[in-house]
Amino acid sequence: MVGYELLCRPLPEDTLAWQNEHGDRATSEVMISAFNDIGIDLVTGGLPAFINFTSHWLHNPPIMPANSLVAELLEYIPANEDNLAALRKLKKLRYRIALDDYQGDEEQTALFPLIDIVKVDIRRLPDLNQLPELIRKHQHHNLQWLAEKVETREEYRLCREAGCTLFQGYFFSHPDNVYGKRLPDNQIAVLQLLQILNDPDSSIEDVAAILQTDPQLSYKLLQIVNSAAVGLAREVTSISRAIVLAGLDRLKAWANLIALGRLQDKPAVLREQAVVRALLCKALVFSWPDLDDETAFTIGLFSLLDAFLDRPLAEICERLRLPAELTSALTEHSGDYGFILATTISMEQGRWDDIEWDVLQGLGISPAQIEWHYLNALQTANTLLQSSS
Repeated sequence: MVGYELLCRPLPEDTLAWQNEHGDRATSEVMISAFNDIGIDLVTGGLPAFINFTSHWLHNPPIMPANSLVAELLEYIPANEDNLAALRKLKKLRYRIALDDYQGDEEQTALFPLIDIVKVDIRRLPDLNQLPELIRKHQHHNLQWLAEKVETREEYRLCREAGCTLFQGYFFSHPDNVYGKRLPDNQIAVLQLLQILNDPDSSIEDVAAILQTDPQLSYKLLQIVNSAAVGLAREVTSISRAIVLAGLDRLKAWANLIALGRLQDKPAVLREQAVVRALLCKALVFSWPDLDDETAFTIGLFSLLDAFLDRPLAEICERLRLPAELTSALTEHSGDYGFILATTISMEQGRWDDIEWDVLQGLGISPAQIEWHYLNALQTANTLLQSSS
């Protein structure tokens, strides 16, 4: 398996007239659905996506990682100088380019020096025995040849012997419909912000840049930093100073909190519940000397992301590329962080018998202490939410 072709369905007819009228929108729908609504890694498993490029998309390529897609040039696009210049720009951006449905048109050979893969629809060839000569004729271009619509073992054998190294068709697999729920624009923006904030490879400069270029987020962060709940000795007036005094991890945790507040279609009580969980997780983690308090805060905060985004929690964790330890804690309540989250949820829901009191007492946490931590979390959450509203 080397990749997946992504197509917009239903496709009433694959003609030049239909492509001229609807092709741009179809490609747009495919890219929005794959990259934003579902997540390209979930769709292709990390393999490149072959996506149809109309003339519009050829001249206005999307801002997508070049290694995540193959630009599939439709056979209707002529090999004129404007299109050749656009292809050169695509190559400079390191895109791989495939020519779709090639049938031996001599005019299209002008594209070959800029093409990586030539796709041949064997159903459109008058005779499959023409394929070896077609490939030999252009072998000096060092192209990869892909046979489309291969439906039998014999067709696969003939295409392979002709020189094809890539294959596509019902003989291998039937296409699957991939369904996903379209996220509103504000949810997409929040997911993108959360991904940057929680990327373990993000540097202080990366996080500072995303915070400083978002005036509303910066303003609300400084409100929290200067609130009574934080209790710094002097007023902080810049994000860079806030990182120094409050710490990067704490600032990221608060930014996560503010980001969730941008989901205006969710009730305020849901956000309050998430913050209370975050604060209680953070309070309990101090009995584990090797665990990080801000990580515990984030786990508590993210434990309700499925309710915020109406998506399965495992899918959200994958889209955010959270570390495996955090993902397993959130989705399976495994590990020490998972134990702390499970304890927090049981406390919140009044399920006393589900709390492993013997483990907690072995760590020096009594029932009275955990109740005090919970009540304190309720009070602190109210103060924090007022500061960030």
